[in-house]
This record gives sequence, C-alpha cells and structure tokens, in this order.
Amino acid sequence: MNEKQILLAEDEFTARKLLEFQLKRLRITFDAVETGTDALERFRQGTYKLVLLDEYMPGLNGSEVAREIRRINPSLPLLAMTSDPEAVQRLQETGFREVFVKPLHGDAHLAIILGYLA
Repeated sequence: MNEKQILLAEDEFTARKLLEFQLKRLRITFDAVETGTDALERFRQGTYKLVLLDEYMPGLNGSEVAREIRRINPSLPLLAMTSDPEAVQRLQETGFREVFVKPLHGDAHLAIILGYLA
C-alpha cells in the first residue's frame, strides 16, 4: 500500500511543478497527478492524510473527485484550488475545508497544509 502525506491533483504543468517543489522543500511526501480520473485511481491505491484538488481538470473535476473520496473516507481533509474566485463559495459548500485561489502567492497555503498534516 502506498503511504504518502498528500495526493495532489493539478492539470496545469507550471502550477503542479511549483507545488511539487514547495512540498519537496518541506519534506512532505506526495503523489502528483494531472487529471481527476487519475486522482481517484491513485487515491484508491494509497493512503493519504490530505488531498489537494484543482477544480478544473480533464476528466472528473475536483468536486466530482471529492464526492467520491467522501464516500470512501468522510473525515479526510480535502482542499481545493481554483483560478475562478467566483467558485470559492460553491467549493466550500461542496465540503472542501480550504479553497485556495490561484495563482498561489507566498507561503500562506503551505502553512495551512502543514496545519492539516500536524
């Protein structure tokens, strides 16, 4: 069984690589995928403390992946990312504990992520 701290799903290459760099710098173990479908498949194969999902991805979107993960593990912290500020409230109502608006600046999002991993 694959045990990592975070499952990261982000289809935008630059955003994904930036997050990967930041997580590696903090020595956080993670799996990174590009699509919602891949995120769900990887989730079913591993164990994670937190899932970080982009809302708009090919295949399943972040909300669709979150609904399926909630059926499997209702207590797992799910965090969303979106470049659409108007989607924030909808994502919060969907059950995401945190919603980050992209582009991510600074390290505030990392402090929040670390808080969930503590």
